[in-house]
Amino acid sequence: MRIWLIGADRIGVSVLQQLKKSDTIEVVVSDLSERPRAVTEKIIPMVDYVETVTPININHLAKRIRPDLILIDRGAAERMLSRITGGVEFAQSIQEEIAAASEVPCLVIG
Repeated sequence: MRIWLIGADRIGVSVLQQLKKSDTIEVVVSDLSERPRAVTEKIIPMVDYVETVTPININHLAKRIRPDLILIDRGAAERMLSRITGGVEFAQSIQEEIAAASEVPCLVIG
């Protein structure tokens, strides 16, 4: 199974630690930052893709990555927008829109 993890913050780190227990699961990680928590805590050496995922480009990116399942770490986008008034709520609504627009099964975690 191939899983695309969007965001590698606190929940993403936990997910990666659990998914590493199975040799049959391949995880592709993307994040807005080159050094999210999963990299700084040495859970993974680097993210596979540094890019912004939106409801508009989710399916285009998914065709390139070819996941069976997409997981979105809610905390990753919130980390980037938390200093803006209403940023957390905005991040949550965008993530819900990404999940709704995705042609691949997609879960927002966190």
